[in-house]
Amino acid sequence: MAVKKIKLSPEQKRKMLLVLRVLLLTAAVLYLLFLFYNNYFLDDKIKVYFSTENANYLKSEKRTINQESDLYFQIFDELKSGPESSGLTATIPAGSQLLDYQIEDKMIILNFNQAFRDNHWGGSTGELLTIYSIVNSYTSLEEIQTVRILIEGKEVESLVGHLDLTQPLMYNQKLTEGS
Repeated sequence: MAVKKIKLSPEQKRKMLLVLRVLLLTAAVLYLLFLFYNNYFLDDKIKVYFSTENANYLKSEKRTINQESDLYFQIFDELKSGPESSGLTATIPAGSQLLDYQIEDKMIILNFNQAFRDNHWGGSTGELLTIYSIVNSYTSLEEIQTVRILIEGKEVESLVGHLDLTQPLMYNQKLTEGS
């Protein structure tokens, strides 16, 4: 069986090229719109995690960030300001301050003041929710995979005696509501 070749006229070739150009142009415009949308509408939101009212889980809230301010200080400021939704409770002790931070190979090292430890209400669940509200908030950023916590520039074994802080901590999905 021989395959019959179809010969196109110059007019048909021009029409096919025009259709191909329109499709390529449409694809390019859609790609640019996708990039624009992701860079200008999604990147100004961050997730911060707060305790559920029953203190069983963490739940995130989205917050708008100021592109001109330091992102990492803004995250802690949002955590300190507490939740906006009813049914969630704050996890950061009063008087806590993020003194500075360093980023090394996808790990952020957060240095807090002594009030972060001294003003904590205690308990293993309270400590867990405080630490992982911070860890989950920072690791929700693409560039951060792990978090280390220091107090006044020094490594600490734990915040109030229950959770090992000598090693970098990763996002904890088991603590997030709905996991």
